[in-house]
Amino acid sequence: MEITVSDQKVFLIAPQVPFESAREKAWDQKMAAFGTMSRLLLRPKADEIKVASIEKRFEPLWEVKAHKRIVFDRGREYRVPVGDATVQAVTVAGADYPAAAGPPRHFIVRGMEHCEDDVRLERLVDGLSGEEVTAPEVTAAPREEITDLSTFAPADAIVVPPEVKASTVIQRIVTQLMTPYEADQVFEEGIEIEGLHMLYHPVYAFEYLWEARSKKAVVEFDAVTGKVNTDGRAFQQQMRRIFNRDVLFDVGGEAVNLVVPGGAIALKIGKAVVDHRKHQKKP
Repeated sequence: MEITVSDQKVFLIAPQVPFESAREKAWDQKMAAFGTMSRLLLRPKADEIKVASIEKRFEPLWEVKAHKRIVFDRGREYRVPVGDATVQAVTVAGADYPAAAGPPRHFIVRGMEHCEDDVRLERLVDGLSGEEVTAPEVTAAPREEITDLSTFAPADAIVVPPEVKASTVIQRIVTQLMTPYEADQVFEEGIEIEGLHMLYHPVYAFEYLWEARSKKAVVEFDAVTGKVNTDGRAFQQQMRRIFNRDVLFDVGGEAVNLVVPGGAIALKIGKAVVDHRKHQKKP
């Protein structure tokens, strides 16, 4: 089995919802951000809630496109039913096959199956929680490739590093693709990660202050999907780790060995990626 990672890129996804619309929709959900108990027991008034801070974030989302192809032969017995109890044998292509007792009565032919298993998978994985998500709006939105991560530092936004590693995402997709099969002879066997992309999609975060109770709450608005999250993360928890390409794409043979311990599986980095890394290291 050979596993190839051919394409590793980082993209910036363009916002699809204007900031003013995001602010209005987030404002409509501000009461929900303080929780059900606070709303029911303490009954805050709308004018008691104020906007304390506004933050634009680029949050990580892994996009994986994988292709598995296996070509193999396997021997198989076929049970072919016969017409009725009077049939004692059947001649096929010059060979006689005795009829066996049923029910139903049948004869057995052994043949060679020529098989192809060709599967394609596409997954989106939240770079913070590790959960698989469905967000066609993100994959369809305009995107711009970030070729140099060292210069990717927008002045008006925070870039959030992923909690989930690239190697973890590959392990998961390989596990999903490596279904067992029977074969007498294998001619072709491989999994290609055709695309391993980090998508940075814009999220607006609004921190609200309930002054009378000294309470804070955060509402997040995804500027691509339009989804609102009333249980947002606090601002000060963002971006505390090193962020570069080698850390982001931590892909190596060890990653796959964790999936199949001791298995004869090779993980290859595509030529384009290798050339890119060599170019990056030149003085």
